[in-house]
Amino acid sequence: MLCVGLSCVSFGLGIIPVLAQNSKEVKSAADENLNKKDKQNRKQGMWFYNVPGQFGDPAYMEFGAYKDDQKTGLWYKLSKEQQLIAIENYKQNVLNGQAQYFENGKLYCIGNYRGIYSKYAYDTFLVTNPITLIDTLVATPSEQGYTKHGNWRYYNPVTGHLVREAEYQVDILLKEINYAQPIGLPATERPKLPHEGGAHKGWNTGHSSSKKSLIK
Repeated sequence: MLCVGLSCVSFGLGIIPVLAQNSKEVKSAADENLNKKDKQNRKQGMWFYNVPGQFGDPAYMEFGAYKDDQKTGLWYKLSKEQQLIAIENYKQNVLNGQAQYFENGKLYCIGNYRGIYSKYAYDTFLVTNPITLIDTLVATPSEQGYTKHGNWRYYNPVTGHLVREAEYQVDILLKEINYAQPIGLPATERPKLPHEGGAHKGWNTGHSSSKKSLIK
């Protein structure tokens, strides 16, 4: 629950009053510990943002925690109608771990990211070919920040039925299964994820293209 105006937010974090403003940052009306910086001007603790629509993208709200100026743990994104858009996990300001995406407040995708933390231009990962079982070192640009890694499941957001399963290793699609839907159920086109992977699919595809998070 996240309300505009003097209201409250509740996602297992307790009830937190906030005062919506027209600026990017949403200042707390009751708790001076929100949207705070330390003496080194680093963001710390819980922060709220009210992000205006731009370049055709709709406005949204998001909140989560900072540690030493870096996003950490779960971050929530909601539409202006207060419906969930995404729940993502961050480590050291990079997407890492499980993420969930929603359409009209209903789950349509759950997957996993692997953060890239190398100080060098490229990071290397060992990827196993599921057919030959041969291990290959794959170089990924560090500036990319994260990759799809592990299982991804896509659902019909109207019915909740599983539509597709895919397994990735550092953005390389290893295998996928598409499921037939029960007769008579409405078919929906899978929405594009906020962090959709590059166009590259399959095994020998080279490096995936850079992606940029919608989270500002």
